[in-house]
Amino acid sequence: MNRIRNRLTARQMLNWTRINILLVITIVLGGCIFSGCKSRDLKSDQLYQQTDVSFESKADAYQSYDEVLQTYVDSSGRVDYNNLGQNPLQLNNFIGFLAKVSPENHPELFPTQNDKKAYWINAYNALMMKSVIDNPDITSVNQISWGKGIFWRTKFIVGGKERTLHQIENGILRKRYKDPRIHFAINCASNSCPPPGNQILSGDSLDEQLNYKLQQFIRNSSNVFVSHDTKEIKLSRIFKWYKSDFTANGMSLKEYVLQSLLDIPDRKRKTVLQDYKVGYFKYDWGLNGMTLDKP
Repeated sequence: MNRIRNRLTARQMLNWTRINILLVITIVLGGCIFSGCKSRDLKSDQLYQQTDVSFESKADAYQSYDEVLQTYVDSSGRVDYNNLGQNPLQLNNFIGFLAKVSPENHPELFPTQNDKKAYWINAYNALMMKSVIDNPDITSVNQISWGKGIFWRTKFIVGGKERTLHQIENGILRKRYKDPRIHFAINCASNSCPPPGNQILSGDSLDEQLNYKLQQFIRNSSNVFVSHDTKEIKLSRIFKWYKSDFTANGMSLKEYVLQSLLDIPDRKRKTVLQDYKVGYFKYDWGLNGMTLDKP
């Protein structure tokens, strides 16, 4: 009898366990039905949730983002993410515009190639900026999602389609426009990235803006440094990662860089091209935010 009772008790416990499991599943599924199941990790693997906006005008949206850059980016390219995160309305307006409008679904708003190119660069930079303020405790964008997932895993809605930053940079900007100057305008919110600037890119003045950014980047010794003592030219790793873009027109990497370095005499350029080796700086993935003063 005791053995039978023990078996019944064990069987009852098993049944109760099954009932409890089914109850939990039912509660979870019921919650999904009424409220919708959403991952809490929307900042990494799941679809990025855009903020609603009160206007869709391109001019108004561009003005909002331009004011963000003027207000929260200083002359050296440092971004005040702390205050921007507390006052995100204008950035959210632009992000909302990007979610609904792109050169693909509204080509009439972007009649020229430069209009389209400017849109995609602005989109990349604004989405990166939004990602940072949505993760206020990070010290590097690589902390947003493992394995540098912010670039290739995090999904955004752009023009009604899911996009990653990797797709915007490589599948759209590099593939469609084949303009190496974009690498001096795309900002990955890191110290070694080209500065974002405090003005929105515009199709009407894009060539002038990109040329300025190219010169600004190359003439900064943190990105390009020619050592005549060691006969070496040290470059940002951007030149290594995207070498094929900079040499697509038949120039060598050194030729591409030297055309913007005005402080090297013509007689010395030939020596640099022939004899100097190329090295690369370590890339600093630290966040390009402003340093907060400690109390």
